[in-house]
Amino acid sequence: MFAGSKFAAFLFDMDGTVLNSIAAAERVWTKWAERHGLDVTAFLPTIHGRRARETIAALKLPGVDPLAEADLLLKAEAEDLEGIVPIPGAVAFLQSLPPERWAIVTSAPRELALLRIQAAGIPVPA
Repeated sequence: MFAGSKFAAFLFDMDGTVLNSIAAAERVWTKWAERHGLDVTAFLPTIHGRRARETIAALKLPGVDPLAEADLLLKAEAEDLEGIVPIPGAVAFLQSLPPERWAIVTSAPRELALLRIQAAGIPVPA
């Protein structure tokens, strides 16, 4: 499909492309969902790929401030880095690229993304 193509730079999604943080994220969100009386099994699939405040706002829970709850979740996620691992081959592949020619994109806040990148042993883009 791209044979012979040349690219100036690459953008990589974070979760599922260069690292896997699903277990850590789901541990934190499970506790949050239980605290708010949600059906965890039905709720967890809705958290991936969007910002916490959007996920929480979509629930329209009475008396719940999405921004305040998102801040609490960010702190909890920043403290739970257990089991965050690189996708097989990602570290070697990224190290083979010029560091100024690639970046990681994600819906996670920058602070959390950097913690997860470091926890997985992924090189930090330039």
